[in-house]
Amino acid sequence: MAKSTPAGVERELESALGRFKERAASVKDSHRSARQKIQDDPMLSGLAKQTRIADLDKETKGKLDAIKGEQESKVRDVRTRLERELLGDQPSDASSVLLRRDAADRARRISDEADALAVLGDAVRGGDDSLAHAVGSRARQSGWVDTLDAYREAHPGSADSAVALAFVEGLASDPGQNLANGITYSAP
Repeated sequence: MAKSTPAGVERELESALGRFKERAASVKDSHRSARQKIQDDPMLSGLAKQTRIADLDKETKGKLDAIKGEQESKVRDVRTRLERELLGDQPSDASSVLLRRDAADRARRISDEADALAVLGDAVRGGDDSLAHAVGSRARQSGWVDTLDAYREAHPGSADSAVALAFVEGLASDPGQNLANGITYSAP
């Protein structure tokens, strides 16, 4: 499996997010058209118009929610793929699983970046990839930039995947992305 590049992931997600937004815009356009037809229908009473518009609103909201769910699933799938790329193929024998679990436990107990750098240095010098990956993951989650840079330097094959993963994780907290999603998936 080829490793992802940050630019490739960014293009992939921008393209996918653009398609989801286009679909949502199409649903909203159809909603506006259908709503106008209901309002212009001289054969419907005021109560009938309100009922049909309420039903249309509910149907449109369901469609928008479904598209938003697909978008969230796409982002989750990309994130999962990048996490797998970052860690590489992991053996699944009992001994390897225990090593990874112990390394993850030790990494969780790291309290600051200075400790993380020291533990990462020990892991790299000792050839303990399980611990190095665990510390790299902890650094990524905690925002320890120096430790993450040291991890990338020690594992250059994972550097692009780590940067791409940081981009994907940043989408959830990006104010512009959150505002765009709020506008795109709000009821018309």
